[in-house]
Amino acid sequence: MNGGKLHSALRELQDFASSRNFWVVLAAIVVLFTAIGPFSTGEHMGVLPRFGFWLVNIFVSTWVAILIVVFAELYLDRFIAAPFPRMFAGSLLACPVIGLTTMLIVYSWRGPEPSWQAYLENTAQAFPISMVFTLIFWASMRHEKQIKLATEAGAFGLTLPRADAQPAQPMAPPAPEPPPMLTRLKPENRGPILRLSAEDHYTLTVTSRGRELILIRFSDALSELGDTAGTQIHRSHWIARAAFESLVTKEGKLLARLKDGTELPVSRSFAGEVKSKVANWTCE
Repeated sequence: MNGGKLHSALRELQDFASSRNFWVVLAAIVVLFTAIGPFSTGEHMGVLPRFGFWLVNIFVSTWVAILIVVFAELYLDRFIAAPFPRMFAGSLLACPVIGLTTMLIVYSWRGPEPSWQAYLENTAQAFPISMVFTLIFWASMRHEKQIKLATEAGAFGLTLPRADAQPAQPMAPPAPEPPPMLTRLKPENRGPILRLSAEDHYTLTVTSRGRELILIRFSDALSELGDTAGTQIHRSHWIARAAFESLVTKEGKLLARLKDGTELPVSRSFAGEVKSKVANWTCE
């Protein structure tokens, strides 16, 4: 198993485990299923046994789904580019495992003998549940990350207006949100991003306040740059407009020279796009 991807998966699982939203939503679903008693549990179980049954069943099924979805999202990237279809595929792969665990939990709780028919029925029922749970938790985690970004907006010197504030002048355009990539950096390194460089399973992130190696795929790091102006110059390098100084040629090779003196290679596949963008930067 690839060590870098394993660490990425474990970090994603740790994010779920440490998320308050995750546990709040999980508890709400357990209470809801206890109250409505789906799949005949309301007819065959009292309130307390039904609560225990759904607590165990939903906890196990949810973590099975999350485990498979997280690993699928990481390991299917070479086959499926977009994150949501990868998540959908992970939910589909989780169904047979959820069907098996559900059948075993039901067997231990109520006693009916396991059968292929019960397994197939549980697997079929697991698909919509797996998809809905995954979407709910993904949405709650995304909301939590957005709140975290807002509270850390001070890295860019941004201030959040009070809800009851009355502007004395016409409202100014909203300040740009800091890119999600900043939340992965140590607080002391959070500043305008100047460049990114891929190093094995890590991405070297250089900001106006420092540099740091982050365990993240280079392609994922690019997707977390937000509205930061810049361009990819090589399959392993991205530069910000604010850091760029000029294009130079040495020994027949095109290089991007940055304001700090760093020179990075511009690959042939990106050369045309880079020259076009640089021309626009100098004209503006």
